[in-house]
Amino acid sequence: MKQLICMAAFSTLFLAAGGATAQVGTIDINGAGPMHPLCRNCHQLDTNMIRGSLENFSMASQTLQIDVGTHKEILRFEDDVAIKNLKDIEDLKLYKGKGFRINYVEKKGEKHAVLITRFDILQTIQTGDKLSRDEFKKFLADNKNVLVLDSRPPEPYQEAHIPGAKLLPAPAFDKFQAQVLPQDKATPIVVYCVGGCLSPTNFMRIKAQGYTNVKVYTGGFPDWMQAEYAVTTPGWLKTAIEKDFAFVLVDLRPADAVKAGHIKSAVSVPFATLDNAKNLFPAQKNAPIILYGDNKEEAARKLIAWGYRSVRLLPSAFDDWKQAGNPVVTGDARTTIAYVPKPRPGTVTLEQFKDLADKAPADTLIVDVRSPSEAAAGRLKHAVNIPLDELTHRLTELPKDKKLVLHCELGTRAEMAFNLLKNLNVDSRYLNANLAIAKDGSYTLKE
Repeated sequence: MKQLICMAAFSTLFLAAGGATAQVGTIDINGAGPMHPLCRNCHQLDTNMIRGSLENFSMASQTLQIDVGTHKEILRFEDDVAIKNLKDIEDLKLYKGKGFRINYVEKKGEKHAVLITRFDILQTIQTGDKLSRDEFKKFLADNKNVLVLDSRPPEPYQEAHIPGAKLLPAPAFDKFQAQVLPQDKATPIVVYCVGGCLSPTNFMRIKAQGYTNVKVYTGGFPDWMQAEYAVTTPGWLKTAIEKDFAFVLVDLRPADAVKAGHIKSAVSVPFATLDNAKNLFPAQKNAPIILYGDNKEEAARKLIAWGYRSVRLLPSAFDDWKQAGNPVVTGDARTTIAYVPKPRPGTVTLEQFKDLADKAPADTLIVDVRSPSEAAAGRLKHAVNIPLDELTHRLTELPKDKKLVLHCELGTRAEMAFNLLKNLNVDSRYLNANLAIAKDGSYTLKE
């Protein structure tokens, strides 16, 4: 848990640089400005330049406070201060805890900022190293033995991940890297997450270790699921059966094979009859559908063509599932699908969220866990933006006398934030739905 907290606090800032042991000392004897030890993994000391994280700032007094690791630096700024990667100087309030480079001059013993530059980890990655979904698929086709790495925490990976991906969670990079990263530094590698900072963080750390062919699939898992299928794990499926999660499990084998033995909870839909079974499947296009048995890849593509956006394959064969001691039953399986959506633990319904967003009750705080740039493009009028990767660093901003409701764009990061707060004994709920917010604060919600 300590490692997760530390990574969450600094992942977007500097851990991207390679995660090497921090060097001691921040001020060069030749007069270079202070630099956070983590920044030194990638950057050289420069005269009249500070590198660190934005601790605080005040428009009224025109001052900045920068955390350089060993101490805090106070700088003043004037109305005409130059800025980079910011819309205007007041945008600084969106980026507390983020990395900044400050060029300054000395005036009467005080540092005065002349250029304030926000460090955006994704912007530091070259365009040629960023892949869209189609580019990612082409990269897989054009290169042999591509290593695809899921940068998310273990729980969402186990539930569903891109086929063939291995787990290298950014919050536990040091723990997993030796098991996952290959000896050959020329191995083609693609990292992904949920469109946030986790995959860029892994990208930087892997590159810092000398790997020469590393890419980032920027859309990540949510983008992948708009048009592709995923893979689940036997462990997650076993848990889902035991806890009666809401999902559809389809056995595609012939009926006689199903009768001889099938996974508990499975519905029998032989692949040969699938084209005629379209009306059996749920009306909810986001229903989790897990396929196993014959021709499961082709079956998945059919379901995606029918509009389903949460199609997953069980990678193991039925015999492997059985030999592992997992739940198996014999006899006739169900031939009709009765999918009843169940809210995930900790979620709010669409109606509840809409009521909270519209009425803004005094006892509730809506927390937007998207990135600052996403929030700047459109934010709910009564929400506060605390990005997922900054959450543990900014716990003091969460009022103890209010109910917390978390949201992102698709629900993935909001759920991660919910679990993170739960582990810290902070109560919250989250929205597990698609939320699109316009610049004026208006929004649309859908499952």
